[in-house]
Amino acid sequence: MTKKTTSGVEFKFLVVFIFTIFVLSGCVTVDKGYKVEGAESTAEMQISSKFDDELFSKKLPAMTANEYEMMGDSLLSKGNLHLAFLQYERSLECNPLNIRVEYKKGLTLLAGKKSDDAIKQFNIVLQKKPGHAAAYEGLGRAFFQKQHYGFAEKNFRKALELNPTLWKSRNFLGNIYDYQAKYEKAIHEYKSALTLKPKNGVLYNNLGVSYALAGKHLEAANAFNKALSVKYTKSKVYNNLGLALANLGRYAEALESFKKSGSEARAYNNLGCIYLSKGMIKEAVHCFEKAIEVDPVFYAKASENLNRAKISLENRQ
Repeated sequence: MTKKTTSGVEFKFLVVFIFTIFVLSGCVTVDKGYKVEGAESTAEMQISSKFDDELFSKKLPAMTANEYEMMGDSLLSKGNLHLAFLQYERSLECNPLNIRVEYKKGLTLLAGKKSDDAIKQFNIVLQKKPGHAAAYEGLGRAFFQKQHYGFAEKNFRKALELNPTLWKSRNFLGNIYDYQAKYEKAIHEYKSALTLKPKNGVLYNNLGVSYALAGKHLEAANAFNKALSVKYTKSKVYNNLGLALANLGRYAEALESFKKSGSEARAYNNLGCIYLSKGMIKEAVHCFEKAIEVDPVFYAKASENLNRAKISLENRQ
């Protein structure tokens, strides 16, 4: 996520959206430290150029439309977007009326960040089947990629009108409302999504971020702990929990959570940044000194923060 925008502009992936990730190498204000996650795959998919398509096709025996589709599904799951797209096209050559494969072509374009092409493809699906809820969700995701939040919201709403079980649409709506600082609306969307996916750690993490940005730090900590309880133990969740605990004045617990999100030195540096942002200069100095003591290699980062804290302390005297 990178800069916060309150217009309809977006959530640069999740502002980084409003939130930029808590910069562990330096001090930032606490309210910029939370990281939300959108509903995109956490694994970055890349188009494979490993195979020559003509050679690849010559090695394949004649296949049915379903077999081409299954091969496309397998390639898509592995991130081979170019080849997946080609197999879907071959499937459609055998069976031009297969809406399901037309939709999968859109997903492949979406995964490759080809937003404009994805929009065209999902519109093709909707021309052939106007009530295709997932195609509206696909349009929402494509407009979301383009940071056109108004269009994205409209299409996610249409998708949910047609199929209320599309939890990803609700997650994206929560992302949009977080960008727009409409935290109560974001909280509502994440909670609604959790009724459909009660063990989804991404949703609990995002719910926690919305609570934190709304100043509800106890609720935020509870949501982050819930994410951890369903085995969503990514470092960002521990980092988010540490920030929430620090905002509750539970600094010892915050330190332990930061340690689980990275190294001990970084944990002390993070806590020092929080102390510094709260004007607790002596405590900040102690943490930065501890970071350097624990890991001398960390000296360059922590020492800069230490000097900043000492200057603040001198100015107070």
